[in-house]
Amino acid sequence: MIAKKINLRAEVGCADALAALLVFMVEESKPEPGCVEYVLYQQKEEPEEFFLIEVWESGEHLEAHKQTAHFAQFKEKAPALVASKSSEELNHFL
Repeated sequence: MIAKKINLRAEVGCADALAALLVFMVEESKPEPGCVEYVLYQQKEEPEEFFLIEVWESGEHLEAHKQTAHFAQFKEKAPALVASKSSEELNHFL
């Protein structure tokens, strides 16, 4: 399994638009083959801060995800909405 945490910080004034784009990503990604988990969180005290937890059955499934139309749409729209982005690979114990 491949587990990742994606951290995103919205540009000033863009938290709502980024939230909508991320919700779209969750809705489109969850039904993909090999998607075990795809969950979005927004920090209560800093609403411009988001993170996604993604769990994929394999690296091949994650790579296929990166080739989807919705991933391409995210990559097209995100630069105007995201001030910073980082990701971490996580150990999956289940």
